[in-house]
Amino acid sequence: MSYNKIKAILEHAREISSLSDLIKRLGEDPTFFYGKKPLIRRQRKQYIDRCVKLGLLDEEYRLTNLGEQALENFNEIISQIILNLDFNGKKFKDSLLSTLANVDIPTTERIYEKMSKLKVDIPIQQLRNYLNILAKCGVLQKNRKYTYTLAKVDVKDFEMILKQEYAAAEKDPTGLIWYEQYKETILKKYNFSSSQFDELFTELKKRKPRLISLQRSRTKSWLLLREV
Repeated sequence: MSYNKIKAILEHAREISSLSDLIKRLGEDPTFFYGKKPLIRRQRKQYIDRCVKLGLLDEEYRLTNLGEQALENFNEIISQIILNLDFNGKKFKDSLLSTLANVDIPTTERIYEKMSKLKVDIPIQQLRNYLNILAKCGVLQKNRKYTYTLAKVDVKDFEMILKQEYAAAEKDPTGLIWYEQYKETILKKYNFSSSQFDELFTELKKRKPRLISLQRSRTKSWLLLREV
């Protein structure tokens, strides 16, 4: 499955009311060509069925409410659908965030290896498709070496990252950690800019003032995260 194939199926499904007509229309769409020839009917049907599994089409192969929303705001809706997929009781989004924080070179293969260790049961080709779609949607950045890093993080994701890195950091007996070092670790791991980190950190403090305690001395700052 690909970004362009999903989009094409939804656009055609908006105008067509039967499965046979939809399959036929896809056979005329260059998105579903391999070389100069269209994909066979069975393959086109398989792509349509995947849109049903994603909740974008109903059992009659008509657009669902979610499919209608995707046509209006494609990148946001499709990325949300993928990130909320469940694999072995684990949300794909949570597994992906955890994996990206703990792989040295985040290629598809390395991400797949790490997810397998986390008991996330997903075929590598399916994972590759999802990573590429998320990159197209602007959630991930894909560079020329085919590695993936986070491109967009909301406050909720940021809170999870802070807690995860805080749990792994070296602390004094009271739970304090060296804030500057902690921040630098997160900047490198998650490819954040300093300004992006500061903006998310400030917003999280506003939303959950009891979560974060920041103490400053002349030379260092110390962070304590509380359970809220």
